Amino acid sequence: MPVVRHHFRCLDCGAETAASLELACGECGGLFEVAYPRLPEGGLRLPLTALPLGQGGTPTISFDWPDARRLRLELKLEYLSPTGSFKDRGAAMLISAAWSGGATGFVEDSSGNAGASLAAYGAAAQMSAEIFVPADAPESKQAQITAVGGRLHPIDGDREAVAAAADQCAREQGIPYLSHNRSPYFSEGMKSAAEEIAEHGLPDAIVLPVGNGSLLIGLHRGFQELVQLRRIERMPRLYAIQAMNVNPLASAFRNHDPRESQPTIADGIAISQPPRLAQMLAAVRESGGAAAVVSEAEIRSAWTTIARRGLYVEPTSAVPLAALQRLVERGMLADDERVLVPLTGSGLKSPPIR
Repeated sequence: MPVVRHHFRCLDCGAETAASLELACGECGGLFEVAYPRLPEGGLRLPLTALPLGQGGTPTISFDWPDARRLRLELKLEYLSPTGSFKDRGAAMLISAAWSGGATGFVEDSSGNAGASLAAYGAAAQMSAEIFVPADAPESKQAQITAVGGRLHPIDGDREAVAAAADQCAREQGIPYLSHNRSPYFSEGMKSAAEEIAEHGLPDAIVLPVGNGSLLIGLHRGFQELVQLRRIERMPRLYAIQAMNVNPLASAFRNHDPRESQPTIADGIAISQPPRLAQMLAAVRESGGAAAVVSEAEIRSAWTTIARRGLYVEPTSAVPLAALQRLVERGMLADDERVLVPLTGSGLKSPPIR
């Protein structure tokens, strides 16, 4: 994919500014997207050459799923990424942006996977990493962060409290706050997954777990560019699946007020206030997809089913699989359609479901 000169555009007011590590528009406080002056020949646009640790190129396999056997189901094994999570695609781009801007250290907040990924890529770039996580984040993810040299800051409270603590640390220490939820570079790194999917053969639909939505947004942007490049004729429908206990996107899709969040075993998507909710909603609607929820019991059942078939993933990865039967019953997925599900995280990074 060619590297193209880029700048930032505010998603709220449309103001354009030079690309930087700033997270919000100086005019209105809105979040940025990466904007480009032109469409290159051949491949997707990228703002930077991403630091290589082996991210991307994950395999896709055919899979038979109970109660949805008429689908041509494929699984993209994103959990085989270097740190065991799809977040490596975005982390590589975000750390590359920080490194090219001269940063020698950074602050990040995460439920676990993004923090581990950014700490790993930061270590490869010889940057110090202050990683803030919920105190109840899986111990395996916390251990991974410290193993690669990240300085761990467990915080009592919800994800919003963790983000506030990280922001305060960045201000006090005068180092960049590389919020993967707010920086446009992170989801831009996810576009590579769209190109890989298209090269393998474009599915009719993609069903994926969604918390802060970086993969959803990255796929949407990537497929948009591939359509513009005439590499593909259409965009796959994108189905964003959330846990019933934490479902801000699904609630917004139905124009409902979000219910009060409850604990979920799908800790990777336990995000009650995603900062890019409007962008996530646009990705679902513009693709012709939908947002749906699954119960804790359905997540457990799907996780057990796929584990007994030899694929050991974290509970968040089982969320879209738990939704397949419901999407078929509602006519959102039709017989013989080609459907792709990304398995986003390794089960080795989460405590086993009891």
